[in-house]
Amino acid sequence: MKRIVLLILAVTTLIACGGGTSASKLGKEVCDCFRNANGKDVADSSRKGAQDDCSKKQVDAWGKVKDNQEKADEFNKIIGDCSKDMIKSSLGQ
Repeated sequence: MKRIVLLILAVTTLIACGGGTSASKLGKEVCDCFRNANGKDVADSSRKGAQDDCSKKQVDAWGKVKDNQEKADEFNKIIGDCSKDMIKSSLGQ
């Protein structure tokens, strides 16, 4: 019985500690969200709502990484690179 309890405890700990979403994955999800929202036609009435949803997603993602400097740096790099790419493509470069 003790072995089963220890096994369950070990598995639960591994899932809790290792099951989180990586900063790069969160950054990519936020970037993809903004790309899709900004890719909508300016006249599309759902564009503003989609952009607002992306902003909320970015705030939530930041809340998950802000307390870990390495993750925060990784997240910010992806968001920064994504922003630069979107600006370049909006300028036709």
